[in-house]
Amino acid sequence: MGWMNRKSHPGTRDNLIAVQIDWSSTKDVPSVDFVEDTNDPKSFKQVPIETPDDDLPFINKSIVIAAGKVDLLWVVIDDIVYDCTDFVEEHPGGSRVLKSFQSGNCSWQFWRFHGEKDLQEFGRPLRVGRTTGIENKFKEPPRFVGLRKLWGDD
Repeated sequence: MGWMNRKSHPGTRDNLIAVQIDWSSTKDVPSVDFVEDTNDPKSFKQVPIETPDDDLPFINKSIVIAAGKVDLLWVVIDDIVYDCTDFVEEHPGGSRVLKSFQSGNCSWQFWRFHGEKDLQEFGRPLRVGRTTGIENKFKEPPRFVGLRKLWGDD
């Protein structure tokens, strides 16, 4: 087994070249301070309030679903993911309502009971990302039933 002997091989150390890098020329190169494991739902943190929805990190559907398996209470409203884990006990409608939508879409249910002001005040600080493909478990019922005259000339 010649490849295992301890003698130096020609060209292994003799051909090393010293390279000096001029780091001042890297000012325009974007840097990454920290690379997160984006497969771990716990790596997604709540984003600053001033971050526009379009700039939120994208969270794959499978990650949103996996969040429920690691004791995170994420809900989706209009394709925005909200981390309600700490908010659940403060929810005026009770914790049971939010828990029933864990890792799911509750868009139409949210808009039936809340307005844009509620979403801005309470929801905006809870945003962790945006997603697509999370279906609502419940079909939205029609809002208006029987829009005809009760005693009309039909």
